[in-house]
Amino acid sequence: MIATLTLNPCIDRTVTVENFRYGETNRVTAVRSDICGKGINVSAALKNLGSETVCLGFSYKEDERRIKAFLNRLAIFHDFVEVEGSLRTNIKIFDSLTKTLTEINEKGIPVTEAAVSVIVEKTEKILDGISVLVLNGSVPPGVPEDIYRILIEKARKKGVFTVLDTSGSLLQEGIKGKPYVIKPNKEELEELFGKGFTDEKEIIAAAEQILAQGVTYVCISLGEKGAFLVSKEKALFAPALSLEVKGIQGAGDSLVAGMCMALEQRKDMETMLKYAVAAAGGSLLREGTQLCRKADFEELLKEVKIFSK
Repeated sequence: MIATLTLNPCIDRTVTVENFRYGETNRVTAVRSDICGKGINVSAALKNLGSETVCLGFSYKEDERRIKAFLNRLAIFHDFVEVEGSLRTNIKIFDSLTKTLTEINEKGIPVTEAAVSVIVEKTEKILDGISVLVLNGSVPPGVPEDIYRILIEKARKKGVFTVLDTSGSLLQEGIKGKPYVIKPNKEELEELFGKGFTDEKEIIAAAEQILAQGVTYVCISLGEKGAFLVSKEKALFAPALSLEVKGIQGAGDSLVAGMCMALEQRKDMETMLKYAVAAAGGSLLREGTQLCRKADFEELLKEVKIFSK
């Protein structure tokens, strides 16, 4: 069983335009709204791929029915802590011509210290029944920056694999807990180190510095260029698949879902990266924050190529 934690769920409102022009009038060609949050996305992708998953997190009272209805429709078991307020709304502007995404994300409504304590307790209780715990995304005001570190340390004591996918201070603090896998994109890695990386040697060297702190795997997603997976023994690279891209958001979460499947199945490092890239590719075939499907995953898996670096 794979558990995900979503502390800052949201509604993704995706607006598609052709040839987006900043500061000018743009005509919308399509619009959709999806219940999201990085952990929810990972659980949805896992369910689509045939893996059992449980979704934990905060559920805002005014929109609680929407979240539960969405997860029930997907037959995903969930155990949320109800808090006051409503879901934040994130605006995603997808340019269908250039295949680029502009994101305008709300911060989220504050939660209480008591609510944080309850979610930590719920997560700790579930550790005996899971093999992988996914900690990803932003947190709302009121959640301490070391929340992921605290949960990673608790999971490690239980022998549970942890996958951390976040940014900024949450990533910096989370690494101190020695997660099994972290998945920054190139920009998040550059933010972590406070400098830009111009070639793959610099990216791998940065990953090696993180590995030295007790992390087992570092996966760096490079968007349309592909992804690295680095361990102390070797560095692997998978080029991005050649696809007709219909949506970008959710691809990184599907990548995490693919890695989690491989971890749960005790697959090797090469297979972990193959699963990740195939799952991410499956999401790119879907509009909005729709996620990979099993049939697409299985077909794309045959096309993923792995190179040693």
